[in-house]
Amino acid sequence: MENQPAGPSRISIYASDVNNVLSRILHTFGKSRFDVHYIQIFKTEDPELKLIIVEASFPKEMMTLIISRIEKIIEVHRAFAHLEEEQETKAL
Repeated sequence: MENQPAGPSRISIYASDVNNVLSRILHTFGKSRFDVHYIQIFKTEDPELKLIIVEASFPKEMMTLIISRIEKIIEVHRAFAHLEEEQETKAL
């Protein structure tokens, strides 16, 4: 697999325990030495569930590994990449 340069990527994470999850997310990216640009937290229809959007710089080839780590290490309901943004960038 060809090494790709690090670029900004977004991941959405649905979780209940936001405070614990935030520190673990930062730890997960920091351990891999990937820069986190921002984190946003949104309410959902479920008052116990929050949507956390993370933008960080890392090679696109690492996306599957990062999501796997997030789902394994952190108790989340679901985590997924924002692939439509990646496709829009390629089209330009």
